Amino acid sequence: MNQDLKQYIENKIFPMYDKYYSHGMLHINNVINNCLMLADYYDLDKNKAYVIAAYHDIGLSVDRNNHEKESGKIFANDIEMKKYFSNSELEEMKEAIEDHRGSRKEAPRNIYGKILSDSDRDFDIEILAKRQLATSIKNFPELVTFEEQFERCYSYMIKRIEGFGHFNLWTNNPDLMQKRDEFEKNYLNKEYVKKIYSKEWQRILADGTMEKIKNYYLDY
Repeated sequence: MNQDLKQYIENKIFPMYDKYYSHGMLHINNVINNCLMLADYYDLDKNKAYVIAAYHDIGLSVDRNNHEKESGKIFANDIEMKKYFSNSELEEMKEAIEDHRGSRKEAPRNIYGKILSDSDRDFDIEILAKRQLATSIKNFPELVTFEEQFERCYSYMIKRIEGFGHFNLWTNNPDLMQKRDEFEKNYLNKEYVKKIYSKEWQRILADGTMEKIKNYYLDY
């Protein structure tokens, strides 16, 4: 890793996620770690992998529904990146950021888009509980009890698992595929999943995070 590049990202880009919760640094660091793992597996440039992961959700505060395009614009307009990458590399990275969305039907245009899209998956129920509950609380304030929020979250995820058989992956890394399979298997155990979500619900109620999700954080 280029340490000057890494320091720039840490000092200038990561603080832009301070008012994000479900897309905050817990998520960003998870995506970065996944991206670096896949970059290593496919013998790709780790500097590129690190940067696209760092920028991929930064456009959420501009336009939630088109955040991947807005994130690509923010990346493309960052003149600091020209110090580290050629024009062709910058275009490749911009395309990767634009193509990362998991609901995308067409394959990302390049391998960096594929590893970023797959890295964006939350195949960890504890991380998913934190992010999904926060998003649900923000979007569905009329659901006031844990039972209501959990049932909405769980039914959404279970439809995705049962409807498609597997979460789609554009890469074939065996570690990530195993992680996906274990996640899907465990998620089918509703009582097990409910305990994890309940623990997270109690935590955010107790430490004041619930109110911050409703009134402070910008992402949803």
